[in-house]
Amino acid sequence: MIALFICSFLATSSVVEMVEPNAHEVSIQALIKLPKLGAKDLAKLEIIARAIPRQTEDYPRREMLVVTGGQPVRCEITPDVMRISEFVQPDNVKAGLSLMESLVRRATLLQDNLDASALEFSRSDYWSDALNPTIRPIVKLSHDEAQTLYNRVVRPERLLLAVGGKIVSGEAQDNWEHRMESWNPGPEPKGYFDISTAHELDRGSTSVTTLDLAGDAMLPDDAAFSTQALAMFALGSGKGASLFRIVREKHAWSYRQEAILLPTIDGWQPHLLIASIPSDETAQRADTIKAELLDDIKSWTDADLARAVGMADAVLMRGVEFSPLYVLGTSPARNSLGDRTYMAGYWQLKTGKPWNPAGLLDSMRHVTLEDLKDHAMTILQSSKARILSGG
Repeated sequence: MIALFICSFLATSSVVEMVEPNAHEVSIQALIKLPKLGAKDLAKLEIIARAIPRQTEDYPRREMLVVTGGQPVRCEITPDVMRISEFVQPDNVKAGLSLMESLVRRATLLQDNLDASALEFSRSDYWSDALNPTIRPIVKLSHDEAQTLYNRVVRPERLLLAVGGKIVSGEAQDNWEHRMESWNPGPEPKGYFDISTAHELDRGSTSVTTLDLAGDAMLPDDAAFSTQALAMFALGSGKGASLFRIVREKHAWSYRQEAILLPTIDGWQPHLLIASIPSDETAQRADTIKAELLDDIKSWTDADLARAVGMADAVLMRGVEFSPLYVLGTSPARNSLGDRTYMAGYWQLKTGKPWNPAGLLDSMRHVTLEDLKDHAMTILQSSKARILSGG
């Protein structure tokens, strides 16, 4: 998630700056902490997110590309955060901040753009469905409905700006805070959001069945978080992990299997995901996998502990892509300027503390083998099986 680079951080309640003097560009990102939403509103936000970068009151798409030097503006949704991101050249940061202000305050959400976004949203793959099993497709979203939801979700009190790259410390913060002074949308309306659940997706058209063993949610301020996260490395990161050895090597039941932490509003939920060809025996396999994983955990040795710490070191300090922390919803953050900037902002928004991968790794180095086993077994024992059947 993080590379070896020289940088400094400046964090306020609304701005995080990550100064990297050797960077060749600047990443500007607005992170909006989502309120508690039901599956239907999350689905609508997915469509809105795809429409936001298409046009604002101040910037048609062509003008956006002028500011960004031809790189597209992106907007993504996870269960806890909306992320709007752009890249600009170091001498164009002020224009980039002007564009970002327009994106968060004055997106137009024209009906044609919403219709195109809804069509794009309706296309998915088995892994996206497994990570978002209750988001139902919305084939039509009106401009008025979209604008209302956008205005009620994207508010200054939920917003954090993260800027990373070749910047002068404090300049982005001063510019942004000046822009935010005039944004006063008034009190937040109460009782608006639809928090009802939705039916699981109809997956009859896919050729993949995914088994999900989902455990109890973890909170970022839990004193045992580092131990819990390390247990996920031991369970499912890399070929030496328990999940790979049992599901892939021993039984040959899967062609993709991962232990991941998916975002929730308050924290992250552990999931063991096993993708395979459709089978009438998947339910029975779930019981077998759970039992054999529990037995395997009991047999862990210091070598398993060392392997898990080594994987955490590779991910947190060297950018190897086996992280269980799926902060982007469909993937972990990777070793890029954009994702490093996102992590700096995301962790501050999520926990109120600076992102400190070295500190997290240091905590993991102090985990004992018995604690690792206990937390891994707790995760597995609390898990409930869910099958997303393929046709």
